[in-house]
Amino acid sequence: MQVVGMTNEHEVWATSGDRKFRLNELLIIEDEYVGNPVGEVIETYALNPFIPTVDERSPVLIDSDVVKTLGNLGYHIQDEMIYIAKIRILSELFYPVKTGAVVREPLFEEVEDLLIKAFPNVGLTLGIIQGTEGLLSSLPSELSNIAPLFNDKKGVISQNGVPFILDYKSMQSYPHLGVFGGSGSGKSFGLRVIIEELISKKIPLLIFDPHYEMNFKDSFSDELPDKFKATFERNCTIVTVGSDVGVKFDSLGPGDLCNLLGAVSPITEAMENAVASLLENKDSRVLFIERLSNLISLLESPSEETFRQEFMQRKDIEEKKKSYYLNRLLALKKQVGQLSTLKSISWRLNRLVRQGIFMDEGIKKIEDGLKAQKAVIVRGNIWMLRVYAAYVLRSIYTKRREYRDAIQKGLNTATKFPPFIVVTDEAHNFAPRGEHNIPSRREIKEISQEGRKYGVFLILATQRPALLDDTVNAQLNTKIIFRTVRSTDLAVIREETDIGSEEIKRLPYLLSGTSFISSPIFGRTISVKVRVSKTKSPHQINPFDELTEKNEDEEKIYNIINEFIPISETNLLDPLLKLEEEDIVISEDQMINYLDKLVDQGQLVKENNQLLGFTYKSTGDN
Repeated sequence: MQVVGMTNEHEVWATSGDRKFRLNELLIIEDEYVGNPVGEVIETYALNPFIPTVDERSPVLIDSDVVKTLGNLGYHIQDEMIYIAKIRILSELFYPVKTGAVVREPLFEEVEDLLIKAFPNVGLTLGIIQGTEGLLSSLPSELSNIAPLFNDKKGVISQNGVPFILDYKSMQSYPHLGVFGGSGSGKSFGLRVIIEELISKKIPLLIFDPHYEMNFKDSFSDELPDKFKATFERNCTIVTVGSDVGVKFDSLGPGDLCNLLGAVSPITEAMENAVASLLENKDSRVLFIERLSNLISLLESPSEETFRQEFMQRKDIEEKKKSYYLNRLLALKKQVGQLSTLKSISWRLNRLVRQGIFMDEGIKKIEDGLKAQKAVIVRGNIWMLRVYAAYVLRSIYTKRREYRDAIQKGLNTATKFPPFIVVTDEAHNFAPRGEHNIPSRREIKEISQEGRKYGVFLILATQRPALLDDTVNAQLNTKIIFRTVRSTDLAVIREETDIGSEEIKRLPYLLSGTSFISSPIFGRTISVKVRVSKTKSPHQINPFDELTEKNEDEEKIYNIINEFIPISETNLLDPLLKLEEEDIVISEDQMINYLDKLVDQGQLVKENNQLLGFTYKSTGDN
């Protein structure tokens, strides 16, 4: 292998007569004058003698100087297969590489500093670096057999390259991580691998789970190597908004309540002023709603005197408190004014109440989980999570910030609260571009800009990076990019990363699970095949396979009716009664449908009898 054609300090062409080049592989160019630089293959070609003649007029993409040089170097273009590669130099050179310089494969130790920035004990092992298969034999033992892969046809396969290990502690300097990719690209699979690695390092995680798929208790496969198998159920706390966690109303300030109301539907300045006037310190939800309802009744009343008389006759209020409450309502009437404003607040508040978001338990389970260095997985539909995320992020981010500020001031008054990472899929719903009235967007944007100082970081996954807030997108220093097709998303990726034009062209065609990782930690874009996950998603099973699987009830039905075979259409009563004794109640039509299904599966035979109708027999019966 040797350098051919015109060279510069950034790129060279290399050729070989007997060896194919592989995309992303690293090669050493032996030119001592420029320090024997390392380069990465970014394009590959083959010149074939059985295609039309290659000359200066041919519509090829290869540099014409390369073709001219081949003959001078002893290659017979018309008679032999020639392999050519475009190589990007990975170091800064001040002189061009010498034409004719020998190109060779490196040993791992010669390129280790370009590939390994952390070891498994202090980093996240996410997969293998594409193009490093040739370095496998020279890998040290601590980097071998730590990143098995998954192949759709072969199942779990052994690690076949140098592992990609992300130094999570470097997030202090290069905070926040983005995971981008279209449907079926492997984005969710990659996000699961990242979370598994963080859980194993006991990093506190706050995960918003709109798809109910963040479950880490079931092993991915029995094929996994024994030393690689692990589940993380004990390290996770799963909660659902409205049943396990919620908002403690009496802890809300006017700003918090306005954020929640605004998450239902945008609110006006008049509504914010009304909430500030209506909400009293340590108000319970019942007291606030009652005060709001009374004030609406006052504004709807024909006159203050009519309302006064009706109010003083109420039996549900203590006599000694009636005058105080009445005067308070009359004062609020002057401050709030518009009936429409109050009704708008009431409508938003009632929707939150119906969703069950107000709970006395508040966020205690979330706080306890983070303090125990667990992954706290918060579930709910996307609307509910967007509403709830604003409240939770504000609350726990404030606790962490107050703790760090107290340490900086030399105070011991703040309760200790650990650093943590916020993780969410569908991130463009939580921090959408251009929608300034989304409360969760404000919190995520603030964390993206200020969180690093306090040890609070973001991992945001989305299919649509173009729909993610621009400021947030710019703060995602490390980006893991899977197959992406939309031109608008590709434009954002091109603008926000150091991905070159060659990688941009490849993005729409990447295989599932293959990604480009752009990170200042490495200083270049690296192609990575994500390792197999240790656990599986509840949605991992193909939904069409459900149609051929037997559930527990079907197994029970089969075992019972098998005692009554042969069964005729006119004699279903006995098996139906037996099923009813086992708490399985089905109709005659359902029984016939199930028997027909067994016939289709070849477990029963269906015969027509003129007296008994159809009869279902075992396949062994004559």
